[in-house]
Amino acid sequence: MIIFKTLYSSLKILIITFILTLVIDFFLGEKILNKFDTFFSKSQFYERLIRIDHPIYHHTLRKNVNYSNNVSFIETYQLCTNNHGFKSKCNQTDNKNYEFAFIGDSFTEGTPIEYEDSFVGLFEEKTGYKTANLGIVSYSPKIYLSKINLLLKEGFKFNHVVVFIDISDFYDDTNFYSIDDNLIVTEKYSKKKNLKRRKFLRNNFPLTNFYMFVLKKYKFKSEEGKELNIDENPVFTDKVNLKAKWTYSNEDKIEKYDLGIKEGNQIMVNHMEKLHEILSQNNIKLSLAVYPWPHQLEKDVINSIHVKIWQEFCENKCENFINYFPIFFNEMNNSSYLETYKKYYFKNDPHFNKVGHKVLAKKLLEIFK
Repeated sequence: MIIFKTLYSSLKILIITFILTLVIDFFLGEKILNKFDTFFSKSQFYERLIRIDHPIYHHTLRKNVNYSNNVSFIETYQLCTNNHGFKSKCNQTDNKNYEFAFIGDSFTEGTPIEYEDSFVGLFEEKTGYKTANLGIVSYSPKIYLSKINLLLKEGFKFNHVVVFIDISDFYDDTNFYSIDDNLIVTEKYSKKKNLKRRKFLRNNFPLTNFYMFVLKKYKFKSEEGKELNIDENPVFTDKVNLKAKWTYSNEDKIEKYDLGIKEGNQIMVNHMEKLHEILSQNNIKLSLAVYPWPHQLEKDVINSIHVKIWQEFCENKCENFINYFPIFFNEMNNSSYLETYKKYYFKNDPHFNKVGHKVLAKKLLEIFK
């Protein structure tokens, strides 16, 4: 009986504490986070806070960000945005007139590369052209279309738009995003329920959201095991492997893909054709670039289906079709897959390092300077 009463009292205290914590979090959580802004701005959690929802083109970056993180990567990574929320040099204020705009996903945003070392930043520095980096993590053709359409309506001016089409665009465009007749991008119905829960937690209980983030990171670090030596073959997450698989698979319908390869690619092409129409109506030139992940170097061919699809699309539409596959495949043929991977990509990551970004910038300079 005494044990039961003790357990009951302890449970009651826990429940009351939990409820009080949620009440404090709901009303004061954001203020508490802001109070410790200097601390959080140096943590990985802060990067979540600077990536925000957008009512038309799904997600974007906050305006006037100056974020530094030395936890995730060997070198300190600084991410800055201008007054429009475009990745840029720090403390930069721009008007709405740009000569060039680059759009793509995380490869174009340049994660985790500072703007000055990214191919967009190098291009702007070497050419002197005023350049907008519209690329953001997890973008795909539906968002390229939606974002550029809205920016033009808001009075932004671009002479030339360069789209960097990523391998993962297929999965993101067909599995994750929906777009309506008004070019508003949302998650597909099957994804909405889980995302709504996450957004509700993030928007209403920021301290709890931070606590869950820390737990997840700790669990990930605990399960990560020993760190692989750079001389070993890279190990990518299952999700990364899945997103790369369509270019070298013999199947048309891959498990966990919502659509077959032919159907999915046609949908992406349709969205890019709409983008081309909008740009043409505004007398804006379009160029398109493709580049390989490490997966393509190891398992695909130089004339990948990814290359063929967008090269065909570009006929009579693009000022330039920029194909980076030969550069990296030739490098691999002259050395090895592992040496090429180590030279141009981050460890256990499909993204280009600083050397890789220099290669991308060099070819752009040959074409546009």
